[in-house]
Amino acid sequence: MAEPPHPPAYNYTPVYAAVPASIASFGIQELNAAAGLPDKFEVYGTDMQVLRAYLDPGEKILAEPGALVYMSEGIRAGCDESDCFGRCISCSPCCMATFEAKEDNTYVALTPVRPAKVLPVNLGGRRFLAKDRAFFASLGAVEVNFDVDTNPLTCCCGGQGLIRQVIKGDGMAFIGAMGVITHKTLAPGETLLVDTNSLVSWEDSVEFDVRTTGGCCTCCCAGEGLFNTKLTGPGEVFLQSYSHGKFKNYAIEWYLGNRASAGLARFASRGGAAADPFGAPPAADTEVIQRRGNNAPAPVPAAAPMDRKGR
Repeated sequence: MAEPPHPPAYNYTPVYAAVPASIASFGIQELNAAAGLPDKFEVYGTDMQVLRAYLDPGEKILAEPGALVYMSEGIRAGCDESDCFGRCISCSPCCMATFEAKEDNTYVALTPVRPAKVLPVNLGGRRFLAKDRAFFASLGAVEVNFDVDTNPLTCCCGGQGLIRQVIKGDGMAFIGAMGVITHKTLAPGETLLVDTNSLVSWEDSVEFDVRTTGGCCTCCCAGEGLFNTKLTGPGEVFLQSYSHGKFKNYAIEWYLGNRASAGLARFASRGGAAADPFGAPPAADTEVIQRRGNNAPAPVPAAAPMDRKGR
């Protein structure tokens, strides 16, 4: 079924939160996704936000599998397998979920499948590049595809890898990003240096390059790695204060640290080297279990010796 025509702009004017004047003077703004959207959309929550879309009969919203939170009775769920090759290469699911309105006054609520805020992008015929798996929903004529970075330097050191996600069309796309989402429109020739993890999406008119973070000591000991991403205008860029990569690394460190701490505590409580720090029973306990077998009764402790009066 053909998509019904939609106004390309959706009358969407981004609204930005108040930031200190010293930051605003550089053109850096914090995006307030909950304000400025057309009446068809609502974004609510402070983090791990929910997107609610009100659909007219025949309208269909596309979303990554698992994004549904709730929907009204007049919505029919389905599956979209078009452009599966491009989506797969860009690290999005091959098959996307669809939610089509079959009657009036219907709505559907969606959320990114990873911890994230909702970043609305009114494409208006433009083409944006983004981190892999950034896209999570769209309404209207939106195509998700891939772009190959053939520059060995930016491919290996720019933080985006060989494949970047492409989001283009005339509809409204929604991206998932973590932390505080900031926006800047770069003037022609204007340059912005960004941490490789903090870049979310950028217009294809923006030149993408890298620059070293500093000398040997800075690269090795300052915690910023070898390179920063260099963006040169003109065009729009969207940034995040925290990334899924950082979150994943922190979660792994936290898990391994807790596991090691628990193992050392167990090791100390069982008498040092005789015990396995990761939970295996001591050798003496293992021998008793082997002698008893699976169905053998538990050993009865020896009774204390009685005196001559039978006590």
